[in-house]
Amino acid sequence: MKQKGRLEFVDLGPGQWVLHTPGGQVALFGDIDQALNGRTVEVTGSRADGASAGMVSNDAVMVQSVRALD
Repeated sequence: MKQKGRLEFVDLGPGQWVLHTPGGQVALFGDIDQALNGRTVEVTGSRADGASAGMVSNDAVMVQSVRALD
């Protein structure tokens, strides 16, 4: 699955990557380069079961790759 949006690191508790899409927020799990924080990206991954640690979204994705679009 691929989704596009603005990437943000939420510094709450252990921290959580969030992708802000037109359809809402998506919690991201996996290795993501800190330099991408705040940028518009395309995330490729697979749907993950369970809630995010940061409680930012009901949707979660295990990240395979992140590509900057801006």
